[in-house]
Amino acid sequence: MRNRWIIYAVLSLGFGIVDWYFLDALSGLGRNEWLNSTLQAAPILGLVAVALLIGSNYGIWLVPVIPIAVYEARRSASLGLAALAAALVWLLAIFSYYAYYTFQLMFVGLPNVGYMLFSNRQAPTYWADWWPLFQRVILDQFFQWIGIAVVGGAIAGAGTAAAYNFVSRRRATMRASSSVA
Repeated sequence: MRNRWIIYAVLSLGFGIVDWYFLDALSGLGRNEWLNSTLQAAPILGLVAVALLIGSNYGIWLVPVIPIAVYEARRSASLGLAALAAALVWLLAIFSYYAYYTFQLMFVGLPNVGYMLFSNRQAPTYWADWWPLFQRVILDQFFQWIGIAVVGGAIAGAGTAAAYNFVSRRRATMRASSSVA
């Protein structure tokens, strides 16, 4: 039992980093000159594109939750454990995302805040400048999303497991009725 929870945790931590690059790729679409001019020429396409971007931005979070919730529902036959697994997935993914964000801020550099690199720590006001930015960009956002991750993950996991259980029972009933006939 414990091994699958470790696997869930590792996958979640990896997903948080993958999401960082996914969002970076999505934001890159907004900087594409040809795409922007095309979308401005056809406003309805622009609305569709915005809807797809928003759907992709949030829908990507279902990618790790659905298979894990289904697996947990099959393995444990418990809606509660499936909900817990999904909440854990989102919680650890959020943690991983913001830990990686911090790493990027300190050691790689982000646009417009290159002065925040750890290599500049000898500057007299480095920590006085770094802490407010870290608090506003990393900590505040982390604490805003962590509640959504736990509650939303539990709802997504329970909903996925319930749907899986419903479909499984329905298939079993159909098999039983077809074998009787």
